[in-house]
Amino acid sequence: MSFDNIDAATFNNLFITRLDTSDGLEKAAQAGGAFVRERLRELAFSRAILPPEYVTKADCQRSVNHDTLVKIVDIEPQSTAAMVNFRGKALDRYIEGDRYELGFFKIESDKFSKSEGELLAFDFPVTKVIEDNSVKDIQTIEDTQFIAAADAIVTSTSKSVTTAGPVDRSALVSAFKLIDEDELSVGCILMHKSDWDDWLTQPATDVGDHLASEVTVNGYKYNTILGHKLVVTIKTSIVAPGTIYIFTEPKYLGNFFILNDTKFYIEKRGDMISWQTWEYIAQGFGNIRSIAKLILT
Repeated sequence: MSFDNIDAATFNNLFITRLDTSDGLEKAAQAGGAFVRERLRELAFSRAILPPEYVTKADCQRSVNHDTLVKIVDIEPQSTAAMVNFRGKALDRYIEGDRYELGFFKIESDKFSKSEGELLAFDFPVTKVIEDNSVKDIQTIEDTQFIAAADAIVTSTSKSVTTAGPVDRSALVSAFKLIDEDELSVGCILMHKSDWDDWLTQPATDVGDHLASEVTVNGYKYNTILGHKLVVTIKTSIVAPGTIYIFTEPKYLGNFFILNDTKFYIEKRGDMISWQTWEYIAQGFGNIRSIAKLILT
């Protein structure tokens, strides 16, 4: 459902009017689902680091251990190269595929209810109500699980470095080396907004006169830092200030699958409107060497 160039009150009235018919209810649910997917893509930082792929039942397998589906993912084997001349040939090597299993689990928001009269009284679109509730519920769980798994991996591999803050180029490079030394490439940097604020205060002697003056006047306008993708979050409860994560590119990092689609359900009984969002996802890091952490003291 798209309503362009209309005020919030009119938008809410049209949205609610659609809920009075079965056809309108179905279209409202479809529009709500599309909105939720779009906002999750923007708000969940885990999706910016490890973009999700949509799969169907045909792409999955039944688990022998539980009553839900799993996705079997092949891990690229470690390959070698042989230098040959025109009369030579490469070494014969039998490839044994490694793989790992990702089980799907459900993430759902609370079921929210609001009266028709109260929604009509809002001076902002009803989609804002959905975003502030259902979308934030889902993306918070996604990001929390993502960081919990990353922390567990770093603990097992000890791929972390501690340095005196605030963050600067030297500190980041020390964390990059934890990835580089494993013959991998840095793909993404995740940091809290407060650490990003510290980065912006670096003197011209560190970042160059041109960049320093540009940042002072216009702010930092790029989505990369030292040539690598940058993701900044304000979610202090998930990514603490002073903790910076370094990830490889997605293809060397892991997988994020969404089964079928993110679902949005809405109903109207009397004057009460209720909605809920849920999804079945499978997340996993296929390479434990692909994550490092920088801790600032």
